[in-house]
Amino acid sequence: MPANRAHVEIYCQGTFDYANPTNQQIDQMAAAATDLSTSGFGTVILGQWHVHADGSIYYNDSPVESVIQQLKVIPTALGNGGLVKTVLIDFGPFMSDYTNIQNNLDSFKSQMAAVIAQTAINGFDWDLESQNNQPYEPYHDLLVDLTQWANSIGCMVTAPPYEDQSFWNGVLQATNAGGAQGTSWWNLQLYSGVPNYAQWVRNFPAGLGLNAQSFQVPGYFTAGTPAGVQAQLASLYKQFPQIDGGFLWRYEDIPATGYSTAAWASALINAVGGIANAIP
Repeated sequence: MPANRAHVEIYCQGTFDYANPTNQQIDQMAAAATDLSTSGFGTVILGQWHVHADGSIYYNDSPVESVIQQLKVIPTALGNGGLVKTVLIDFGPFMSDYTNIQNNLDSFKSQMAAVIAQTAINGFDWDLESQNNQPYEPYHDLLVDLTQWANSIGCMVTAPPYEDQSFWNGVLQATNAGGAQGTSWWNLQLYSGVPNYAQWVRNFPAGLGLNAQSFQVPGYFTAGTPAGVQAQLASLYKQFPQIDGGFLWRYEDIPATGYSTAAWASALINAVGGIANAIP
């Protein structure tokens, strides 16, 4: 299966989160957006967003109102190269973020609807992760509600699971039933060392009209070399030839590798069919 550009993804954590940025910080963000826009990635995910107990929303440590001006610019700048088509906001990974969303649900929806209305952000990534073996199940109804709400305001939804597939299967069965837009795909955190890709494919829910392989995008660290990641993904692709992309955690680690952002994007694309065959 040729590469699907939307499934050639990278998470950014901190690059664009400056509160009330200085001119120098604005220049840094603009340079990063230019780098990403022409690198080959089709989806950029901006993390990590949090919700405090009082319902206030933060982009890392910056209140949302202190970053709204760059959010009006950065997603559009990311698309200027013609390759990045999707920019998502990642909430989490703490369960407390979702507890605070639940306790301030109307306020959360109102605030984030306003952000979406003012920016070119395309949707949300629900990064719910357990700490200290907290159970996932109490958050089932919340994730279903949040996903359906996001769809209702024209947003897409993804999620990056790595454990408790039965929980994520249940959410997916609720959000995607009857051909609903629901969740667009999962970014499976293979780098966490927990999920077994074959097992997640084998246990993927039937009856939703979804391809278990292309829906579950495998993820890798930006550590070592692009060639090393390409080899890992290519090996998985041989076993599961309907995989059509991969994602990387994270953009901020790329400079230390000594390789370009484009080299990392190419590694993912080449592993699953090559740049020449990439779906626009």
